[in-house]
Amino acid sequence: MRGRLYGIGAGPGDPELLTLKAINTIKKCGVIAVPETGTGETTALSIIKEYLDGKELLKCRFAMEHDMAKRAESRQKAADAIIRILESGIDVGFITLGDPTTYSTYMYVHKIVVECGYDAKVIPGITSFTAAAAALGIPLCEGGETLTIAAGHGAGIDSLLDQPGNKVIMKSGASFERVLGKLKERGLGNRTKIACRVSMEGQRLYPGIDEYEKSPERGYFTIAIVKEKE
Repeated sequence: MRGRLYGIGAGPGDPELLTLKAINTIKKCGVIAVPETGTGETTALSIIKEYLDGKELLKCRFAMEHDMAKRAESRQKAADAIIRILESGIDVGFITLGDPTTYSTYMYVHKIVVECGYDAKVIPGITSFTAAAAALGIPLCEGGETLTIAAGHGAGIDSLLDQPGNKVIMKSGASFERVLGKLKERGLGNRTKIACRVSMEGQRLYPGIDEYEKSPERGYFTIAIVKEKE
């Protein structure tokens, strides 16, 4: 009997935000797959460490270069390694920060595994942007408002800001300063709330861009929530 692959959302950082379903799934998996991209996977592993109980870890190295062929090759290698374990009848839990369906490497592997005829299931997790809104004490959207979630490292920031409604801008990386500049140009400095390392040690919250720019805080775990209305 083949094993099953589980994509497990570990939440934004606080182990108390790990869902009961995620915990129960981790406990029943014989092997835990850990993605290695250099951005946050150690955090994901630290969130679930209480429930590892000596389980075997499968480290999956994913290429993050702009070369899409290299990215595809690394995803295939990870899927192949997981499939070999599934063939032995062992369930594999692939952990990821936040939710597996939101800007996660997991879903690429999920598609390959399913296309090869294996069973895979997604265990949702609390996203960083919902945790950020909760920490800031603001709604993401109300009434008939729309909400757009976008990665800030792309070239389409102007077209994104042209769209109506509220925005969540995440995964900006080195482009974050450019994104903030665009927001200030449009007079959205005071409507942009920023959360850094939300739910983690060292969490910082900023009511506007000016306050953020006075801070030394920079890094991967930074999210901007832009409100269309005050």
